[in-house]
Amino acid sequence: MLTKIEKQILNFIQGDLPLESSPYASLAKKLNIDEVKIADKIASLKKRGYIRRFGAFLSHDMVGLKANCMCVWSVPEEKIEKTGKLCSKEPAISHCYLRVSKRDWPYNFYTMVHAKTKSECQKIIKSIAKKCKIDDYKTLFSLRKFKKTSPVYRV
Repeated sequence: MLTKIEKQILNFIQGDLPLESSPYASLAKKLNIDEVKIADKIASLKKRGYIRRFGAFLSHDMVGLKANCMCVWSVPEEKIEKTGKLCSKEPAISHCYLRVSKRDWPYNFYTMVHAKTKSECQKIIKSIAKKCKIDDYKTLFSLRKFKKTSPVYRV
C-alpha cells in the first residue's frame, strides 16, 4: 500500500523534473522532508515494483534527429537472438522488439531508428540488414507527429 508521501512523490516524478542542480528541492520543501529521503523513497518504490524504470526521455527533434523510421523485419526464428543483440547495441535505435507475425503481415521484428536525415536512417538500416543477413524488411518513415507524451498516472 502506498503512503500519502509516496503518492505525492510518484505524481511529482511523472512530469518534467526541474532543470536544476537539486530537482527534488521544491518537493522536499512541500513535503517537509529532505531530498535524500525522497531519493530513498524512489529507490524503495522501484524495488517494490511501483516504478519499473526511472530515466530521461530524449526529444529527438530538439537534438537534430529529424528522420524517424520504424523498420519492420521478417526475421527467421534462428536469427532473432543475434538480430536483437545487434540492434539493441545500435545507438540510433531507440526501440527494438519482437511481435507475432501474421499471414498478411510477415514482419515480426521492429526497430525505431532515429537519424538527422532519411538517407542516414536508410544507411543504418542497410548496415543492420547486411550484418544480420536479412533482406526482408520495410521502412516506415514518420510523416507527421501527432502526440509525443508519456502516460501520466495520478495516484
